[in-house]
Amino acid sequence: MSPTRSLFRFELAAARRGRAVPLVALGFALAAMTITLVGLAAGGVVAVQGFARTSVSLLQLVVWAVPLVALLTGAVAGSECHDLEFVVALPLPRRSVVLARWLAWMVILGGALLLGLGGAGILIALLSGGADGWRYLRLIGVTGLVLAASLAIGLAVGVAARTRLRALGVAMAVWLVLVVGVDLVAIGALAMLPPHRAGWGLTLLLMADPIDSARALGLGLFHADVVAGPTGAALRRVLSGAGAWVLAAAMVAWTVVPLALAGWRFGRSDL
Repeated sequence: MSPTRSLFRFELAAARRGRAVPLVALGFALAAMTITLVGLAAGGVVAVQGFARTSVSLLQLVVWAVPLVALLTGAVAGSECHDLEFVVALPLPRRSVVLARWLAWMVILGGALLLGLGGAGILIALLSGGADGWRYLRLIGVTGLVLAASLAIGLAVGVAARTRLRALGVAMAVWLVLVVGVDLVAIGALAMLPPHRAGWGLTLLLMADPIDSARALGLGLFHADVVAGPTGAALRRVLSGAGAWVLAAAMVAWTVVPLALAGWRFGRSDL
């Protein structure tokens, strides 16, 4: 059995003993169900708007809640790597510890998100039909990409910060920058750039932020970018052709590079 696989089983068993995971799964499932059930119609019947409209609302939950949970979880897991002297003392590469932690939390948090989105998807299919269901499945894939990237960034933050309190503070700051700060820069850039150059500028900004990349990919799946005015027009140019694949590749890079940096930093740290 490879060292990474053994560490993964150890980390998975440790992660499952915590109380936070069931709470995350329950909270996300309740939020997804609440968004799916849009309220009471005039006739007193619960109305579900179908995959397309409901998915746009669920996308907002995904791009706000999933990165926050993943960044904070990764930050704590990364900072606690420095407390594993007995594991690090084994003849194993230290980067395997970081990779095993990322894999374990990907399985745990991914299962929690799949429970919430899967339950919402089943409810939508039962009450309003399966139209656009395949797009909903792709939205779940986008959720997996943003979860993987945010968790990797959180781990890198935690390994660099070393203490849990400092790691949580930096992770919150990173979340605010990625969720709000980059959007403000994008709005300003679109106001200043000529229309024919706005597509390229927006592409670079989206590639620099995995959360905005996920939002753009999700909006493009259901053609919701048409309601965003000039920003939506620039977004349509970004997502045309190979643009969507470029954004997906950038999100993969936001997973691989922070993981590599966290492994390198942890390997050089003095425990």
